[in-house]
Amino acid sequence: MTDSITRQNRPVLVYFLAILVFVWFCYQPAISGPFQFDDESNLSGLATIDDAESAMQFIISGTSGPTGRPLALASFALQAEQWEQGASAFLRVNILIHLVNAALLALCLYQLSVQRSVPRNSAATVAAVAASLWVLMPLLASASLFVVQRMTTLSASFMLLGLSGYLLARSQFDDRPGRAYGGMAASLIAGTVLATLCKESGLLLPVFVLVLEATVLDMPRGAESRDWRIWQSIFLVSPLVLLLAYLGYRIDYDDSMIASRGFDAWQRLLTEARILWVYLLKAAAGIPSRLGNYQDVPAVSRSLFSPEVLLACLAWIALLVASIVWRRRYPLIAVAVLWYLAGHLIESTVIPLELYFEHRNYMPLIGPLFALSSFLLTRQDRPRRLATVVILVWGLVNAWFLYSFATLSGQPSFSARYWAAAYPESPRAVARLARLQLVEKGPGRAIETVDNFVTTHPQYAYLLLPVLQMRCQFAPDQDHRQVIDRLHRELPDVDFTHSAAEMLSDLYDRVTKANCNGVDVGTVASLATTLRENPRYIREPLYNQAYQKLLAALAWQRGDYGTVVEHLQEAIRYWPGMDLNHLMVEALLRDERFGAARDFIDGVESLAPAHPVKSWMWRRDLEQLRAVVDDLEKRRANESRSVSAQGFGTHE
Repeated sequence: MTDSITRQNRPVLVYFLAILVFVWFCYQPAISGPFQFDDESNLSGLATIDDAESAMQFIISGTSGPTGRPLALASFALQAEQWEQGASAFLRVNILIHLVNAALLALCLYQLSVQRSVPRNSAATVAAVAASLWVLMPLLASASLFVVQRMTTLSASFMLLGLSGYLLARSQFDDRPGRAYGGMAASLIAGTVLATLCKESGLLLPVFVLVLEATVLDMPRGAESRDWRIWQSIFLVSPLVLLLAYLGYRIDYDDSMIASRGFDAWQRLLTEARILWVYLLKAAAGIPSRLGNYQDVPAVSRSLFSPEVLLACLAWIALLVASIVWRRRYPLIAVAVLWYLAGHLIESTVIPLELYFEHRNYMPLIGPLFALSSFLLTRQDRPRRLATVVILVWGLVNAWFLYSFATLSGQPSFSARYWAAAYPESPRAVARLARLQLVEKGPGRAIETVDNFVTTHPQYAYLLLPVLQMRCQFAPDQDHRQVIDRLHRELPDVDFTHSAAEMLSDLYDRVTKANCNGVDVGTVASLATTLRENPRYIREPLYNQAYQKLLAALAWQRGDYGTVVEHLQEAIRYWPGMDLNHLMVEALLRDERFGAARDFIDGVESLAPAHPVKSWMWRRDLEQLRAVVDDLEKRRANESRSVSAQGFGTHE
């Protein structure tokens, strides 16, 4: 690892390399798995990449978080040519990243153990075992097998690199304190920035380091107490304070957010207190049938005084307080608790994300596994032998569960049926089964599956929109009034889904390409308006943008460009976008309103994104639109002069 490998440590290295090879083979059955629900919506832009400019456009187009996650998207852009071939190539890269992360984790834990004065041979054993248990854990498999979650694993790569650099620089205090401070700061800054450009959870790197410094690490011998406190305050404590302040700012959900998500910030905290225990239970016993992305939607906890919720919250509060108060007396317990909670600080508190995803445990479980391995493997008494047996058995069980889960994930037909049967309350599981049945058994069976599900779960009646599209595609001459009437009845009360706008857009595309009995673009607009009356959608910016774009498209078909402009203005007010800029300029040019087009371009320049690269692309795109306006105006002027000259010639 960081030192010359002694003969005593070589067996540990051989063992760990064998584990990595073994894990690679455990994941192999999953290579034949499909893209999953969020993959295509985030990565479909790969199909448009054909040169450096289009690649850059894709890289900065991300909307998954405030940063757009450009580094993660850049890694996908490198595989753009493989997009049409399916998920296999992307899954292989994801699994390789997971294995690299395991090696980085082993390096970090070795460095950490050495700085805790653990003998080097024991430190190597702790690092290898903890990293092995982590890389084998079935609960973490979805981080690699859900293609778009490369954002999570790549962010972890940079966090682990940053942590390794930090620990390496920290080890130099005895010789060069100034260089150590500089190296630690540089590692933290670089690791945090690069990790955050993959996913916003990268902001947690300074918090993880603060947990280590507050629990298992002592102040370096070569550091002055006052300088050390100042450095920690700037680089470790301040980021935590800023993050907590931001979370405090986000705690006040507006009415539209509460309506769309179905919970407020307090209810989300109560629910996550339960879910964090569920994650730990699944980490301890990762039974394949209980894992994956197609879970039933978790019930929202509405009251603190529900026995299950109260017990979960009190247990976390007691553990948190005890870990802070007795962090030096019981450092391994403290690092396990504080690291785990710190890792969930962004995604499992008040940010209004979906309630449950297993990949959120990718970094948080490192602390508990390190603490467990250190406790069991650094003991000198007889129970260490028993601990070795327990770890071996647990690792083998996890390996079997991981292989089983990978096998299930790699069989799209079987897994779709399995998840729908195992989680009958999950709209994602039912939608996936219907897509499979459409291919294997035809539209009749797929429509029946969705119809039956919606009958018992009317809150998911938005799934009837793709049903109507299927009916228009495969049975265009049938009477579709029953489905349309049902949609008008159910849509005002359905749950929120970000996919609603895409479903309406797909239906619109279908009815504009071919006739469908009783379903036309006016029907689509009517359904979109009905859905907009739903309180969960009425103030949601992205849905309202899509709604206004749909109305603009209808006006475009009529040639009513004045109305097109009005709807596009509303769409931009809800959520600006370069595609809207192009549509607006084209609509104005259709009416030869050159001055209005220039005024519009000047006006939206102030709407450039704060992201520096996106801002540059925005302004450059506007300059290109100006050039188009100028060129077209000149051509129209030349044509007018030519017509006038011809007119004078005829008159003479």
